[in-house]
Amino acid sequence: MENRQEITLKKIPLKLFIEVLTDAWNKGADFVDIIGVPNELQDNIGINIKEEYYTKGDKEENDFDVEVEIDPSKKLDDEDLNQLI
Repeated sequence: MENRQEITLKKIPLKLFIEVLTDAWNKGADFVDIIGVPNELQDNIGINIKEEYYTKGDKEENDFDVEVEIDPSKKLDDEDLNQLI
């Protein structure tokens, strides 16, 4: 790991973030990289899952990388949720 300065991302909506992490876990991810971008109006957070972060073995095939930006001012619809899955 690189030695970098700590940053604080504020007011990250937990429900969507936990749903994304749960989905990644259910698809076999044991680790994620968290990407954060501080912003004056709203901080953004996303995750990236590298192939080597997945459990090898019986879990379903893992063939995706996920990067999600969460904007709490936008109301989510079914299409948004399907894009996260």
